Amino acid sequence: MSEIKPVSISYSDFKAGKDFTEELSEAFGANGLGLIVVRDFPDFQKERQAALRAIRKFADLPEETKEKYTDSKSNYSVGWSHGKEKMRNGVPDTAKGSYYANPLGDVITDDQYLKENFPELYADNIWPGEDLPELEPAFKNMTQVQLGVGYMICELFDRYLHSKTNGLHPAGHFLEMLRRGTTCKGRLLHYFPAPPTASKSQDGLCGWHLDHGGITILTCPLYLDLQSNEIPAPSDCGLHIKHPTDGSIVKVTLPPDCMLVQLGESFQYLSGGHLRATAHCVKSSQTPDITRETLALFMDWMPEEVMKLPEYTRPYSEVVHTPFLPEGVPELEGRIKGAKHYRDFAKNTFTAYYSEK
Repeated sequence: MSEIKPVSISYSDFKAGKDFTEELSEAFGANGLGLIVVRDFPDFQKERQAALRAIRKFADLPEETKEKYTDSKSNYSVGWSHGKEKMRNGVPDTAKGSYYANPLGDVITDDQYLKENFPELYADNIWPGEDLPELEPAFKNMTQVQLGVGYMICELFDRYLHSKTNGLHPAGHFLEMLRRGTTCKGRLLHYFPAPPTASKSQDGLCGWHLDHGGITILTCPLYLDLQSNEIPAPSDCGLHIKHPTDGSIVKVTLPPDCMLVQLGESFQYLSGGHLRATAHCVKSSQTPDITRETLALFMDWMPEEVMKLPEYTRPYSEVVHTPFLPEGVPELEGRIKGAKHYRDFAKNTFTAYYSEK
């Protein structure tokens, strides 16, 4: 395993109108890591600290209290989720707990048909107002920052594809699609202290997977001891990527004042394979008595968006192929088959990853 410095771009350069064609090709092309780092975004450390410390506090609540904020009907895609996700060989992932909510609105539809048939996308937010009221505003404040980063990157993708396809990709197409989306999902993540029997495997904290949505915006993790004091990041854990050129595993480190943007499978598909997602996992630390907190924002399309390849697409077999796909990770081709709309693809993906169908 090696550590690699990912491609990065400057927010200041973006505001100045710089051309990022070279950076985007290196980061998201066939040989890229499927991610990019955004530097010098206006200060957001107060919001980051508040959100990440809130999920630590929630995870420390009694089990019966946390259970009040679970929602099995949505496959645990709103509120608290722990031990419900299958990440490897059907084994439940108990290394981490998640708190999910939509940053765009607590109620995004009153249509009962949609809520009953696609609850993973349309379920109302759940907040622990009685037991941890600070979690809701902390979540909403930080995800607003992440939304800004996401729109910025999507604008760059449109410019890149418009140029790369000699104008076949309509200017502003994906940014407009993303702005229409109402089913974004924020995921506060708490990684529990490693037990004595913790897995020493590469994916000991969060199993190998690919994000299925549009793009994912990640904060730098916060590491805390059992007294909630911030500590340096352990050297033996963090985000790992399956390199698409040779299947090697590379570690990616993110500075505290930066954000990381990863591509999702649906974006890979809708871009006709010109932008590529990669398999990734979070490796556990063997250091006991520490926790890892982070916040991922998954920016998605409207559920009714048609999953259609563009006219400039690469060959289908290339579009749906993930090089060196880890064992146990469901193939994109199987989940995209028969999915006319994005909501169908999302439901297929939730079913493939979660134990309760």
